[in-house]
Amino acid sequence: MTSKPSNVVLLTNIPSPYNVDLFWNLQNGTDRYTFFPVYTNASEDNRSWTPKEERMINTTILNSRVLKIPTAHDYRYIHFSPSIKPTLDHIQPKAVIAWEYNPAALMALAWCQKHHVRFIHVTEGTLNSERSLNPVQTWSRKRIISNADAFIACSSKAKEKLLFWGAEEEKIETALLTVDITPYLSIHRSPLGGRILYVGSLAERKGVDLLIQSLPFVQKPFSLHIVGDKEGKEKEELKRLITSLHLEDSVTWCGYLEGESLRREYQEASVFVLPTKEDCFGLVLVEAMAAGVPIVSSKYADGAYDVINEKNGSIVDPYDKHRMAEAITFYLNHPYHSDNSLIEKFSYSEITAHYYVALDQWFNRL
Repeated sequence: MTSKPSNVVLLTNIPSPYNVDLFWNLQNGTDRYTFFPVYTNASEDNRSWTPKEERMINTTILNSRVLKIPTAHDYRYIHFSPSIKPTLDHIQPKAVIAWEYNPAALMALAWCQKHHVRFIHVTEGTLNSERSLNPVQTWSRKRIISNADAFIACSSKAKEKLLFWGAEEEKIETALLTVDITPYLSIHRSPLGGRILYVGSLAERKGVDLLIQSLPFVQKPFSLHIVGDKEGKEKEELKRLITSLHLEDSVTWCGYLEGESLRREYQEASVFVLPTKEDCFGLVLVEAMAAGVPIVSSKYADGAYDVINEKNGSIVDPYDKHRMAEAITFYLNHPYHSDNSLIEKFSYSEITAHYYVALDQWFNRL
């Protein structure tokens, strides 16, 4: 007789496309578990994502109160979700996989302990991205990491963070952050000479100003294409910086792009640059790698250490404008042959396998 699949809750903040795709692949990759995604809110005010409704299977979206707190470079969003407990009571999961250290994760941990249910902690954060913690943040990490049954690290740097906080290495699975790389793998590259590409938010944290400041030192004619979705004061400040450096004719504002329009930008780029001042991963690096574009990444993009090797890009200090310009110039001057040696570890089949291992190891003990 075939046993009934075990219910597993996937608890995170908002239905970002990469989480929706991950959860859908988890749901369709095994018959041992039935996954129930639970999002604490539908969106945050700094996102322009449009999730695929057909992939929102068994999904619950709660209506949480969201607290927006300014940080050094951006904002932090805290979701308060009083309906976590009744939601878990209704689903009756045998395991909860919860992201990060927010109030919802803490409430889910308490529920799991009360009902003797397995709690798996997932983190994207790193020692770099979490280097300035207040006492409450420190307490929440100690509480969750010391009580979780298993861990999933979304990068090698996230694993380093878990080990630093006392997680046992044998309980950690590394399942890298990814996007659906299939459309990018099918791009037939036709780079335009001197084309530099940036994709992402225009928030100050992303370091677009640092990229712009490096451009006068690039030793080759260039054009910078900025694909970004923020129209506020950040864009106006960047425009003023561009004007002060007399770069108006060398910068194209593409606005927010997705689908074929976005893939065309990768197709025509000679080099991709992520100059971020702080990023616990940087999923655009995965897109650029899959598209076969050489990468110049900030050392503060913690995912760069999993995406970039000696063949496909360079990791630089974004505050060193001469070094950044030197790296950009190198890729503008040298023909690049894409390196596919890292592609497999960013496939959904590879990533979901680590989630199943984390679950299987527990259920096999019962």
